[in-house]
Amino acid sequence: MRVRDLIKEKGFEYLIYALLLSLFFSKAIPNIILAILSVWTIIDCRKNKGLGLNFTFSSRTILLVLLGFLTVKSVFFGTILYDFKVYKGFFLLFWLTVVLKKITDFNSLKGVILWGINSAIFCSVFLVSLFFLKHHTLPFSNTAEVNELLLLERPYIGFITVVGFLLAIEKAFISTKGKYFWITNAVLLFLFIILISARISIITLFLVAIIYLFFYAKISLLKKVVFLISFIIFFGLIVVTNKNISERFFVKNNLEESLKVASDYEPRIVIWNCAFSMTHKSDFNSLIGFDGYGTISDNFLDCYSSTIENVSKKDYFLSEKFNSHNQFIDLYLIGGLIGFGLFVAFFIKLFSEVRENFFQTAIVTAFLLFFCVENIFYRQFGCYLVGIFILTLSHVKNKINE
Repeated sequence: MRVRDLIKEKGFEYLIYALLLSLFFSKAIPNIILAILSVWTIIDCRKNKGLGLNFTFSSRTILLVLLGFLTVKSVFFGTILYDFKVYKGFFLLFWLTVVLKKITDFNSLKGVILWGINSAIFCSVFLVSLFFLKHHTLPFSNTAEVNELLLLERPYIGFITVVGFLLAIEKAFISTKGKYFWITNAVLLFLFIILISARISIITLFLVAIIYLFFYAKISLLKKVVFLISFIIFFGLIVVTNKNISERFFVKNNLEESLKVASDYEPRIVIWNCAFSMTHKSDFNSLIGFDGYGTISDNFLDCYSSTIENVSKKDYFLSEKFNSHNQFIDLYLIGGLIGFGLFVAFFIKLFSEVRENFFQTAIVTAFLLFFCVENIFYRQFGCYLVGIFILTLSHVKNKINE
């Protein structure tokens, strides 16, 4: 096959794979590749006289309505220039689904993603090993230090490791060859989550195991109860016996001491209290939220300044300008009950679409939990992940339904 014919036939697909592999290592390269893919898609669109999109009622439709509502609201209040810094992520993930529409080999797509995740984990383990050889300690109870060691911030690398774990388990289920290789891969990814003490990732795997046990495993109720007790004991042992993890979960001698330490060291306690207090302001409309993100950002800064007594902690919060760290809270603040309700409806519809397939359900569950502790739409990387896994792969009808 001539090079020109190869590029014409496989070039688009290979560029997609290059984008996926670079996603875990660079912010700029995926955008450059996406720009090339976008031009390619537009040229194909002109040749075929359309994008070939089918508009049906789905979770994607609900998310699109949410974006439309927020955009129209921002234009009405004159805050669109500031708010677009967030909304551009929505546009990115929807455009990504248009670009990915040409892909038909989704098993290969998942394989490339898994290898990209494995590569990111390998690089992180290498950096951690260098640190350990030099300092003879692992600082995974300290967020500031650990983020310097890992290729991505701990919540995000923990999240993609969970996704990689699920992809590896799925490959072990459907592969006729290499089953034990993928099982080993999954075990190593699980050990990496334990190593970096990623709280939400550990909780996610625990919840996913329970979902599989009660909704997909075809065993007797007695066995399910036995397995559930085993899962709880295993989870408890991980938390209690691992010093870094126990500190991350604020495990102390008693509940009162644990709550005190959590209130001192968990930023989300302060952040979510500030988010709750600002909903009582006179300019907050419970139906449509605040007028724009500029107001929300100013309210957070005012709250940090007036409620945090520790000077160094206050300076830290003010310098970092922490957002709500919860996408549901964020959408309630900016969109009120309408924005919050549409996002909840999006997930309800999404779960109804994927419920027959365990692996799709598990990945959607992972995203749901991650949305509860991070504003994924604020990050380019997060928007890429949503576009790939939620708006694209979750709508693929797999042959293997667990």
